[in-house]
Amino acid sequence: MNTAPRLRWAYGLAIFFIGMVGIQLAIYTNQSMRSDSGQCLLVTYIEIGLLAGYTAARALWRGGAQAYLSHKWMKHFRSIQQEKLTKRLQYKYRDLGVGLLVVRDDAFVAMAIGMRRPTIILSDTVQDMFSDAELKAIILHEWHHCRNRDNAKLFFTKLLTEAFGYLPIMHPIYRYCHTWMELLADRFAIERMGTELPLASVLLKLSKLGNTRRHAAAVHFASATMDYRIAQVLEPEQAVKVKIAIVRPMLISLSFLLLLMISGDS
Repeated sequence: MNTAPRLRWAYGLAIFFIGMVGIQLAIYTNQSMRSDSGQCLLVTYIEIGLLAGYTAARALWRGGAQAYLSHKWMKHFRSIQQEKLTKRLQYKYRDLGVGLLVVRDDAFVAMAIGMRRPTIILSDTVQDMFSDAELKAIILHEWHHCRNRDNAKLFFTKLLTEAFGYLPIMHPIYRYCHTWMELLADRFAIERMGTELPLASVLLKLSKLGNTRRHAAAVHFASATMDYRIAQVLEPEQAVKVKIAIVRPMLISLSFLLLLMISGDS
Protein backbone atom coordinates (compact mmCIF):
# COMPACT_ATOMS: atom_id res chain seq x y z
CA MET A 1 0.00 0.00 0.00
CA ASN A 2 1.24 3.44 -0.90
CA THR A 3 2.25 5.57 2.09
CA ALA A 4 0.35 8.69 0.98
CA PRO A 5 -3.15 7.24 1.67
CA ARG A 6 -2.02 6.18 5.14
CA LEU A 7 -0.91 9.70 6.01
CA ARG A 8 -4.03 11.22 4.46
CA TRP A 9 -6.11 8.83 6.56
CA ALA A 10 -4.28 9.87 9.72
CA TYR A 11 -4.56 13.59 8.96
CA GLY A 12 -8.21 13.12 7.96
CA LEU A 13 -9.01 11.45 11.27
CA ALA A 14 -7.42 14.33 13.18
CA ILE A 15 -9.33 16.90 11.13
CA PHE A 16 -12.59 15.00 11.74
CA PHE A 17 -12.27 15.17 15.52
CA ILE A 18 -11.11 18.79 15.49
CA GLY A 19 -13.96 19.68 13.15
CA MET A 20 -16.50 17.96 15.39
CA VAL A 21 -15.29 20.00 18.38
CA GLY A 22 -15.57 23.18 16.31
CA ILE A 23 -19.08 22.28 15.14
CA GLN A 24 -20.20 21.52 18.68
CA LEU A 25 -18.84 24.84 19.93
CA ALA A 26 -20.73 26.59 17.14
CA ILE A 27 -23.92 24.77 18.15
CA TYR A 28 -23.34 25.78 21.76
CA THR A 29 -22.99 29.40 20.76
CA ASN A 30 -26.11 29.33 18.59
CA GLN A 31 -28.20 27.68 21.31
CA SER A 32 -27.01 30.10 23.96
CA MET A 33 -27.97 33.08 21.79
CA ARG A 34 -31.50 31.69 21.33
CA SER A 35 -31.98 30.54 24.93
CA ASP A 36 -34.39 32.43 27.18
CA SER A 37 -32.86 30.95 30.33
CA GLY A 38 -30.26 33.19 31.90
CA GLN A 39 -28.84 30.32 33.95
CA CYS A 40 -28.54 28.08 30.87
CA LEU A 41 -26.91 30.93 29.00
CA LEU A 42 -24.33 31.46 31.75
CA VAL A 43 -23.46 27.77 32.04
CA THR A 44 -23.09 27.44 28.28
CA TYR A 45 -20.86 30.49 28.05
CA ILE A 46 -18.66 29.12 30.83
CA GLU A 47 -18.33 25.77 29.04
CA ILE A 48 -17.53 27.46 25.72
CA GLY A 49 -15.08 29.84 27.37
CA LEU A 50 -13.19 27.11 29.22
CA LEU A 51 -12.86 24.85 26.20
CA ALA A 52 -12.03 27.60 23.72
CA GLY A 53 -9.70 29.30 26.20
CA TYR A 54 -7.78 26.10 26.89
CA THR A 55 -7.44 25.39 23.16
CA ALA A 56 -6.26 28.91 22.33
CA ALA A 57 -3.87 29.09 25.29
CA ARG A 58 -2.21 25.77 24.41
CA ALA A 59 -1.90 26.75 20.75
CA LEU A 60 -0.32 30.10 21.62
CA TRP A 61 2.03 28.44 24.11
CA ARG A 62 3.21 25.88 21.55
CA GLY A 63 3.65 28.51 18.85
CA GLY A 64 5.60 30.80 21.17
CA ALA A 65 7.74 27.97 22.52
CA GLN A 66 8.57 26.79 19.00
CA ALA A 67 9.55 30.29 17.87
CA TYR A 68 11.73 30.76 20.94
CA LEU A 69 13.47 27.39 20.62
CA SER A 70 14.11 27.81 16.88
CA HIS A 71 15.65 31.24 17.46
CA LYS A 72 17.66 29.96 20.43
CA TRP A 73 19.11 26.94 18.65
CA MET A 74 19.85 28.81 15.43
CA LYS A 75 21.66 31.53 17.37
CA HIS A 76 23.61 28.88 19.27
CA PHE A 77 24.57 26.99 16.13
CA ARG A 78 25.74 30.13 14.35
CA SER A 79 27.90 31.02 17.35
CA ILE A 80 29.78 27.69 17.09
CA GLN A 81 29.93 27.54 13.31
CA GLN A 82 32.89 25.72 11.78
CA GLU A 83 33.44 28.08 8.87
CA LYS A 84 36.01 26.06 6.92
CA LEU A 85 33.96 22.85 6.90
CA THR A 86 30.77 24.82 6.26
CA LYS A 87 32.20 26.37 3.10
CA ARG A 88 33.53 23.03 1.93
CA LEU A 89 30.19 21.25 2.30
CA GLN A 90 28.19 24.19 0.97
CA TYR A 91 30.26 24.06 -2.22
CA LYS A 92 30.11 20.26 -2.49
CA TYR A 93 26.33 20.19 -2.06
CA ARG A 94 25.53 23.51 -3.70
CA ASP A 95 23.02 21.84 -6.06
CA LEU A 96 20.69 21.05 -3.17
CA GLY A 97 19.61 24.68 -2.90
CA VAL A 98 19.35 24.76 0.90
CA GLY A 99 21.50 26.25 3.63
CA LEU A 100 24.07 23.97 5.22
CA LEU A 101 25.89 24.74 8.46
CA VAL A 102 28.67 22.77 10.16
CA VAL A 103 29.11 23.42 13.88
CA ARG A 104 31.73 22.53 16.47
CA ASP A 105 30.17 19.97 18.80
CA ASP A 106 31.31 16.71 20.35
CA ALA A 107 27.78 15.32 20.06
CA PHE A 108 26.03 13.89 17.03
CA VAL A 109 24.08 16.69 15.35
CA ALA A 110 22.25 16.11 12.08
CA MET A 111 19.00 17.98 11.63
CA ALA A 112 16.98 20.40 9.54
CA ILE A 113 15.97 23.55 11.39
CA GLY A 114 13.58 26.30 10.33
CA MET A 115 10.23 26.31 8.54
CA ARG A 116 10.37 29.11 5.95
CA ARG A 117 13.99 28.58 4.94
CA PRO A 118 15.16 25.27 6.40
CA THR A 119 18.87 24.85 7.07
CA ILE A 120 20.72 21.56 7.46
CA ILE A 121 22.84 21.52 10.63
CA LEU A 122 25.73 19.06 11.01
CA SER A 123 28.35 18.81 13.73
CA ASP A 124 32.00 18.30 12.87
CA THR A 125 31.74 15.08 14.87
CA VAL A 126 29.48 13.69 12.15
CA GLN A 127 32.27 14.14 9.61
CA ASP A 128 34.66 12.26 11.87
CA MET A 129 32.22 9.42 12.61
CA PHE A 130 31.06 8.61 9.10
CA SER A 131 32.47 7.98 5.64
CA ASP A 132 31.71 10.26 2.68
CA ALA A 133 28.95 7.92 1.48
CA GLU A 134 27.39 7.77 4.94
CA LEU A 135 27.59 11.55 5.29
CA LYS A 136 25.87 11.94 1.93
CA ALA A 137 23.05 9.64 3.10
CA ILE A 138 22.59 11.80 6.20
CA ILE A 139 22.52 15.00 4.16
CA LEU A 140 20.04 13.56 1.65
CA HIS A 141 17.80 12.47 4.51
CA GLU A 142 17.78 15.99 5.93
CA TRP A 143 17.39 17.51 2.47
CA HIS A 144 14.17 15.56 2.04
CA HIS A 145 12.87 17.10 5.27
CA CYS A 146 13.74 20.55 3.87
CA ARG A 147 12.23 20.11 0.39
CA ASN A 148 9.12 18.41 1.78
CA ARG A 149 8.57 21.12 4.43
CA ASP A 150 8.44 18.45 7.12
CA ASN A 151 9.38 20.90 9.86
CA ALA A 152 6.31 23.01 9.12
CA LYS A 153 4.06 19.95 8.86
CA LEU A 154 5.38 18.48 12.08
CA PHE A 155 5.04 21.81 13.90
CA PHE A 156 1.44 22.26 12.76
CA THR A 157 0.57 18.69 13.78
CA LYS A 158 2.25 19.20 17.16
CA LEU A 159 0.44 22.50 17.65
CA LEU A 160 -2.94 20.83 17.05
CA THR A 161 -1.97 17.96 19.34
CA GLU A 162 -1.12 20.41 22.12
CA ALA A 163 -4.16 22.63 21.52
CA PHE A 164 -6.61 19.74 21.46
CA GLY A 165 -4.92 17.79 24.23
CA TYR A 166 -8.33 16.75 25.57
CA LEU A 167 -8.66 14.55 22.45
CA PRO A 168 -6.37 11.56 23.16
CA ILE A 169 -6.60 10.49 19.51
CA MET A 170 -4.26 13.36 18.55
CA HIS A 171 -1.17 11.92 20.27
CA PRO A 172 -0.93 8.58 18.39
CA ILE A 173 -1.69 10.38 15.13
CA TYR A 174 1.21 12.77 15.77
CA ARG A 175 3.61 9.89 16.51
CA TYR A 176 2.39 7.98 13.46
CA CYS A 177 2.92 10.94 11.11
CA HIS A 178 6.34 11.68 12.62
CA THR A 179 7.43 8.07 12.10
CA TRP A 180 6.40 8.10 8.45
CA MET A 181 8.20 11.39 7.84
CA GLU A 182 11.42 9.74 8.97
CA LEU A 183 10.80 6.59 6.94
CA LEU A 184 10.03 8.60 3.80
CA ALA A 185 13.20 10.68 4.25
CA ASP A 186 15.18 7.43 4.53
CA ARG A 187 13.54 6.05 1.39
CA PHE A 188 14.44 9.23 -0.46
CA ALA A 189 18.09 8.95 0.56
CA ILE A 190 18.19 5.27 -0.49
CA GLU A 191 16.63 6.03 -3.88
CA ARG A 192 19.03 8.92 -4.55
CA MET A 193 22.07 6.82 -3.66
CA GLY A 194 20.86 3.67 -5.39
CA THR A 195 21.67 1.51 -2.37
CA GLU A 196 20.58 1.19 1.23
CA LEU A 197 24.04 0.25 2.54
CA PRO A 198 25.34 3.74 3.57
CA LEU A 199 22.15 4.63 5.43
CA ALA A 200 21.96 1.19 7.02
CA SER A 201 25.51 1.67 8.30
CA VAL A 202 24.59 5.08 9.73
CA LEU A 203 21.54 3.76 11.57
CA LEU A 204 23.37 0.74 12.97
CA LYS A 205 26.21 2.93 14.23
CA LEU A 206 23.73 5.30 15.86
CA SER A 207 21.82 2.46 17.50
CA LYS A 208 25.07 1.41 19.18
CA LEU A 209 25.96 4.99 20.05
CA GLY A 210 23.07 5.43 22.49
CA ASN A 211 22.07 8.85 23.81
CA THR A 212 25.38 9.88 25.37
CA ARG A 213 26.72 11.67 22.30
CA ARG A 214 23.49 12.94 20.83
CA HIS A 215 22.57 16.59 20.91
CA ALA A 216 19.30 17.57 22.59
CA ALA A 217 18.11 19.41 19.48
CA ALA A 218 19.00 16.70 16.95
CA VAL A 219 15.76 14.77 16.78
CA HIS A 220 15.67 13.31 13.27
CA PHE A 221 18.43 10.77 13.72
CA ALA A 222 17.77 10.28 17.41
CA SER A 223 14.06 9.62 17.36
CA ALA A 224 12.00 6.77 18.76
CA THR A 225 11.41 5.57 15.19
CA MET A 226 14.81 3.87 14.98
CA ASP A 227 13.47 0.30 15.03
CA TYR A 228 11.21 0.96 12.04
CA ARG A 229 14.02 2.69 10.16
CA ILE A 230 16.49 -0.10 10.73
CA ALA A 231 13.89 -2.67 9.66
CA GLN A 232 13.28 -0.69 6.46
CA VAL A 233 16.94 -0.60 5.41
CA LEU A 234 17.67 -4.19 6.43
CA GLU A 235 14.64 -5.56 4.58
CA PRO A 236 13.92 -3.02 1.82
CA GLU A 237 11.61 -5.41 -0.05
CA GLN A 238 9.34 -5.85 2.96
CA ALA A 239 6.58 -3.32 3.59
CA VAL A 240 7.04 -1.52 6.90
CA LYS A 241 3.99 -1.75 9.12
CA VAL A 242 3.92 1.15 11.55
CA LYS A 243 1.81 0.32 14.57
CA ILE A 244 -0.61 2.89 15.87
CA ALA A 245 -2.39 2.38 19.20
CA ILE A 246 -5.62 4.03 18.20
CA VAL A 247 -8.59 2.06 19.59
CA ARG A 248 -8.56 3.27 23.21
CA PRO A 249 -7.70 6.94 22.37
CA MET A 250 -10.43 6.93 19.72
CA LEU A 251 -13.04 5.58 22.13
CA ILE A 252 -12.12 8.17 24.76
CA SER A 253 -12.23 10.96 22.15
CA LEU A 254 -15.61 9.77 20.88
CA SER A 255 -16.86 9.69 24.46
CA PHE A 256 -15.73 13.29 24.94
CA LEU A 257 -17.58 14.35 21.77
CA LEU A 258 -20.68 12.50 22.99
CA LEU A 259 -20.54 14.34 26.31
CA LEU A 260 -20.27 17.63 24.43
CA MET A 261 -23.34 16.82 22.38
CA ILE A 262 -25.34 15.68 25.39
CA SER A 263 -24.47 18.77 27.43
CA GLY A 264 -25.30 20.94 24.41
CA ASP A 265 -28.78 19.42 24.16
CA SER A 266 -29.50 19.68 27.88
